[in-house]
Amino acid sequence: MLDERSGRLLETINKLCDGGGFKIAEAGELLSCFPPEWNVGADELGRILSYLEERRFIDIQYAEEGVYCLCPLPEGRSYFETARERALEGARRRREQFLLALLGAFLGALLGTLTVLCIAFFAGRV
Repeated sequence: MLDERSGRLLETINKLCDGGGFKIAEAGELLSCFPPEWNVGADELGRILSYLEERRFIDIQYAEEGVYCLCPLPEGRSYFETARERALEGARRRREQFLLALLGAFLGALLGTLTVLCIAFFAGRV
């Protein structure tokens, strides 16, 4: 699982290299994906890119003076698809749990009401 900065940069690289293959990107172009309050500079960008490369999310052909030639690897492209599937799976499970709880509550109330009616009927109060 990637942290927020690494995920944001990987998403930017995936969008940049949408057609496939290696693309040349300047540091400013990559840094523009981060909000100013995160204070991500060129050194931090280099560390994040190295981290992504070590984990086989991207391949960096060269990196010189703020210019990078990079390409997302299959692991990097599938990362967001997998994360989206996990989120959808979690939502589906929560919906199923809610519906089962609702059904259980309804059946419990129905059986409780029928039990009270049966007791009242046999006690001669109905």
